[in-house]
Amino acid sequence: MSAGAEGTVTLRREPGILFIGLNRPEKRNALNAQMIDGLIAAVESIDLESCSVVVISGVPGYFSAGADISGYRDATTNTASLAEFTDRAKALCRSLTTSGAIVIAAVDGVAMGGGLELVLSADLVVATPSSRFALPEIKLGLIPGWGGTQRLVNYLGPNRAKESILLGEAFGVELAHELGIVNRVVPSDELDTAAADLARSLATRAPLALRAAKAAVNASYDATAGQDRGSGLETELLLELFASEDGREGIAAFVEKRSATFVGR
Repeated sequence: MSAGAEGTVTLRREPGILFIGLNRPEKRNALNAQMIDGLIAAVESIDLESCSVVVISGVPGYFSAGADISGYRDATTNTASLAEFTDRAKALCRSLTTSGAIVIAAVDGVAMGGGLELVLSADLVVATPSSRFALPEIKLGLIPGWGGTQRLVNYLGPNRAKESILLGEAFGVELAHELGIVNRVVPSDELDTAAADLARSLATRAPLALRAAKAAVNASYDATAGQDRGSGLETELLLELFASEDGREGIAAFVEKRSATFVGR
């Protein structure tokens, strides 16, 4: 076992497989800059000649609550740092989608905001009955910023994606499975085994064929095109919202654990 990003990202390898663990349970696996950098480094370390499958998991009860909003409060007046963080997180999600390795997300409990955006970037998802998903940024006066506005459409279509993003409400694993976001639902105490068994099964397949199949399926619905077409606008709009009164109020209210009062400017 090796660890990175001050122990908040753990790595374990076995033949053909890289296991990546999100390990910040005291913050519900909220993703900060160090974790994003650790995840990027882990993905960049993949040697496709020896690793054809990646498994990303959290801790019991928390895959990831999303971006660490507490770190946003001081950064609302520094759009350059916010832009850099957003670009790095978006690059991470894009790298999961475009990697030649097959990426499995093993989800137990919360996968919200950036956590769901990581899940949407995976190729296969195994989840537990207690798992819940949402893009709740609208409640902070913001929008998803790591490609979520683009990727969710692939599963829900534009109208249902709008409903999910505009309301920011959580949905359970049953709906996620019905929509195709989740491939398999397994009991919580079987999640690690189920994800590992799936990874080991994939690792017995021809690596070149796995890569070709992923690329061909992605091309069939243009999985990365949204990143090129709409992702730039998504980032631009998100940064404008960070700088708005409502954006600052939404973040402050979240940190202070109170209801936000939005004024439309």
